[in-house]
Amino acid sequence: MHLIWKRFDFDSIEGALSQSFCLYAFHHPQDGDRPFYIGKAKYFGTKQPAHYERSARYNSGYLHLLVGMLRSGFSLYIAPIGELAYTDAESYEQELIKQWNPIRNKKITTKCKVLVTKKPWNDT
Repeated sequence: MHLIWKRFDFDSIEGALSQSFCLYAFHHPQDGDRPFYIGKAKYFGTKQPAHYERSARYNSGYLHLLVGMLRSGFSLYIAPIGELAYTDAESYEQELIKQWNPIRNKKITTKCKVLVTKKPWNDT
């Protein structure tokens, strides 16, 4: 799978809240080449076209944390993978964790899928 990353910051957060079937990474410039956190989300935020607000990864109960991170200088990178590929999202997430070694410790399993990608924060 080839990932294409979209960058979101505090000013563009609304666009992030409508993303679905995706992988995501938080990165802060002070962390150098490593992301802070890598995750996956069936529905990332509360602005879903099909109105899946309650099942969103960053629903209204967590939105303040997302806003706080983006206001403090973090960038959010989201790579949509599509509904069909989302069945293997955990394996793709595990491969990113293995390749990028995030600051925030996360459980690593042996389930990985091949990804073609580069760290999007290095594209500037």
